[in-house]
Amino acid sequence: PYLKIADQLPLDGEVHGFAKVGTALDVSHVQVDAYLDAAEFALRRALEFPAEKPRSTTKRYYAREEGRMWAGGGNGGWARFSLALEGLDINEEYSFNKRGFDTARKAGEVQAVGTIVDDAVAERTGPWRKSTRRSNHVGAHYLADDNKNTGAYAITWKAMLPKPGTYEVRVSFGGGEGLARTAPYQVRHAKGETGLTIDQSQKPTLQGLWYPLGHFTFGASGTDPKTEPVVAEVSLSNKNAGGWVIADAVQFVHLDDLNENKDGNASRDQTTPYLQDASTAIFRGAYTPFYYGFEKFKAPVRGNYKLRLKARSVLRQTDYVDWEGEKKPRHYPNLVLDATRRYPTPVNDRIFAGKRSEPVKVYSSTLSEPNTQSMLPIGMFEAPPEAPEVSELEAFLEKGAMVKLDCMRLPSPMVPAMPHTIQPTDGGYPGVAFHWLEAEGPIVKQWPPASYRTLFGDIPLKQAGRHVEAVSEQPIKDAGKLLAAFMEQVYRRPVAEAEFDRFYQYAKQLLKEEDFTEAMIATYSAVLASPEFLFHCGQPGELDDFALAERLSFFLGESMPDEQLRALARQGKLRESKTLRAEVDRLLDKPEAKRFVKEFLNSWLKLDEINDTDPDRELYPEYAGDWWLVNSMVQESRLYFADLIAGDRPARNVIDADYTFVDERLARHYGVPGVFGPSFRRQSLPESSPYGGILTQAAVLKVTANGTVTSPVLRGVYVMERLLGDPPSPPPPSVPAVEPDIRGASTIRELLKKHRADASCASCHNKIDPPGFALESFDVMGRWRENYRSLAQGSKRIEGVGRSGNEFVHYIGQEVDASGVTPTGEHFDDILQFKKLLLQDEDAVARNLTEQLLVYATGAPVGFADRDEVSAILEKSRASAFGVRTIIHEVIQSPLFLRK
Repeated sequence: PYLKIADQLPLDGEVHGFAKVGTALDVSHVQVDAYLDAAEFALRRALEFPAEKPRSTTKRYYAREEGRMWAGGGNGGWARFSLALEGLDINEEYSFNKRGFDTARKAGEVQAVGTIVDDAVAERTGPWRKSTRRSNHVGAHYLADDNKNTGAYAITWKAMLPKPGTYEVRVSFGGGEGLARTAPYQVRHAKGETGLTIDQSQKPTLQGLWYPLGHFTFGASGTDPKTEPVVAEVSLSNKNAGGWVIADAVQFVHLDDLNENKDGNASRDQTTPYLQDASTAIFRGAYTPFYYGFEKFKAPVRGNYKLRLKARSVLRQTDYVDWEGEKKPRHYPNLVLDATRRYPTPVNDRIFAGKRSEPVKVYSSTLSEPNTQSMLPIGMFEAPPEAPEVSELEAFLEKGAMVKLDCMRLPSPMVPAMPHTIQPTDGGYPGVAFHWLEAEGPIVKQWPPASYRTLFGDIPLKQAGRHVEAVSEQPIKDAGKLLAAFMEQVYRRPVAEAEFDRFYQYAKQLLKEEDFTEAMIATYSAVLASPEFLFHCGQPGELDDFALAERLSFFLGESMPDEQLRALARQGKLRESKTLRAEVDRLLDKPEAKRFVKEFLNSWLKLDEINDTDPDRELYPEYAGDWWLVNSMVQESRLYFADLIAGDRPARNVIDADYTFVDERLARHYGVPGVFGPSFRRQSLPESSPYGGILTQAAVLKVTANGTVTSPVLRGVYVMERLLGDPPSPPPPSVPAVEPDIRGASTIRELLKKHRADASCASCHNKIDPPGFALESFDVMGRWRENYRSLAQGSKRIEGVGRSGNEFVHYIGQEVDASGVTPTGEHFDDILQFKKLLLQDEDAVARNLTEQLLVYATGAPVGFADRDEVSAILEKSRASAFGVRTIIHEVIQSPLFLRK
């Protein structure tokens, strides 16, 4: 699964909107070389696993120890850490910034392991400054010096230890750029004093909070060790420290209280539920490349895993502060905040139980800072507000894959959490508190894996570096047996003796110089780069059963024929009309049909371009980083088209319908109330809704805009070409394109009126402009609008903080005019009336869908000579109101599909 070789393959040419048309498939030696390289890469990946069956293990990873999740790495203050106990009632509140030492701890709570002395009770010299800016500290605050390194600042922590013995001494200083690189510590113990120089700029190594100074022995201060106290002291000064000195807390942990991990490292404190059940609260969504998650987990081998996540939803209290105009925020030294405004500011030590479930999307990636292409979705779950719950997901993970998270509903700020970047919220700022990830796996059901058995059958194997290699005792005989089975599978038909012999002779020649595995990889690579594998090579005329099985399987399953199709082809029964209909229904009902829906819509509706543009953050700040919305757009289109097939719904639903499929985010986008959560559902739409039908789906409206403005020309061409089957002629080369005015001085309608004055443009624009004008009521992301937005002028100034944390200013521009006149002279006022006009000719909508399916299924354009066959398909589909499933059946029964 997830063998990513698309980037290694040459791009196929595109004709009639599809990359499956034979006339566009040019072949050169460069492409053949690329196919050979990609084939060899895939084959070697198939052998990249350990020779011994991996042992399945179960291990838990705590959010408390994931430094990147809460202490930097792009987080910018949008997370807080808690030592909340498993059973702690947070219907009132609990603290997310008291670590290990909590003066407000209730009686009976489990104490943090060891003895902790906070800076609040330490002996101090010098004007230390109290601070809470760094989130990973103990107690109410920590102390910072003046960064002059003169030695004028000093602090001593004194502890009364419960018993004599050897302790691990740990210090807390937060870590980060600019901190002291040579902070001088002194530990006074039973054997004297030990001086240590510590780099405070490094990240603490224990739970993101503590840094171990070492193991020291402490004894009683008097003559009777049973009655005299055991005193321990640690001191710190800022003399020659080389940066800001941070003084926070010191922890003393007796070695008897430490759980040694498998590496013998006694500095892993996992003895107390007070730490194990700690959680990290995230108050932001994710964005590329910052995805928080569990990076300490890395899948040991490729394989299937069960992932369990414990989480709950929370609320962070939000207050408002008056900000002095001359005060400079630390991260923005050149920024002057408006002294007349009140800025929302999170109160980080006041976290409450959430009021609703929060959806979380889970991904895997082998990169710490992943890009969009490296993120593989695993699934979703909802974190409840009542109490932490454990959600389980199953996933195939690459070796080294980590688990990444995205709190889907939350904003995705790309700036630190400063007063001018926080969005105002009523009733608190929502977040998700993650406790732990538990990974079980790899879960191995058969060994060796299918990838090896496909290539080498039951031949023994052995380890050879990262890969395995087959060990054959009869190389020549085994090569022939394996090659024959492999070629029949990848050629999708019986293999002629001459075809087989050509590659068998090549394999035998290689076996004289190479070992068995290398010879077979080279031979298999040659087979996978041959025309018989790369192309559909059926002969002109009637397709035989094997060619028919191949065409049918690649049409509705995007892959090679399965065993049932191959069996019917061998029996010569597939061409029988009744059998063929049954197989079409079987294939459409299989899970693999989702691949057909995805790939067909990617080509027909250009949904593969959904991420090609991003909405402008000044004009559309509410959409910045809203990946949930973008993903939901595409999912709506796929579910909708799959429903057209499953329910044999009429082709008119391409233009309009009284229902669609939405989740919470898309429902909010469409103004549909009462939908909550990330699960999609079929949703009825009121008669007055402009949505319903593929024509006004958000995905279609987004791919026909550029993120800044909408263009009636682009949208009009798209509708005529993709949905109505009446593509306009290309524009004259001497006529410049019409560019919308984002300053707001002129509307696109006014600009097009001047453009249409040119006689060479008017004839095409008479067809293009009406659908484009009708869709002007939708913005660049497909949401209904009454007015344009502009950057320079308008009736009202709008300012605030967007989803990405950016301050924005734009204006409410001129009113949208979605009226128009069709080429036949019929007037419409809006999209609702325009849809009704289009549906006066349902035959045209059904004909276009039929032709789009034919091109996709056969790889051949529909020409003038094919019009009678297309008309025959439509007549046979008319009784079902041009049902989409019926059209697919009739396309496959048509000579246009059964012949080449």
